[in-house]
Amino acid sequence: MSTRSWVLLAVGGLLWVAAGCVQAPKSIDVRVGSSRPEPVDSSRVPDPRTMEEARAELRKAYRNIQWLEDEVADLEKDKAKYKRERDKCEDRLEKYEDD
Repeated sequence: MSTRSWVLLAVGGLLWVAAGCVQAPKSIDVRVGSSRPEPVDSSRVPDPRTMEEARAELRKAYRNIQWLEDEVADLEKDKAKYKRERDKCEDRLEKYEDD
């Protein structure tokens, strides 16, 4: 292909994107590996020997709780989104069934 063809192709692609034909997501969540902190062993109550060990166990537990609360919040948002989509689809279905 000539340089002119590449330029026309690039300009066409930019116009296509600018025209709104391509819709990019508002946010992208990229997770490499697991962001979840190490789970707390709940089968036993920790028996720390020192105050520092107790604080470390407590920090670990609170990190895990915070991660779980964030996950619940994300799932609640997803649940609300999917419920709205379902309701919209049900409304469309009723409209077409009535016709």
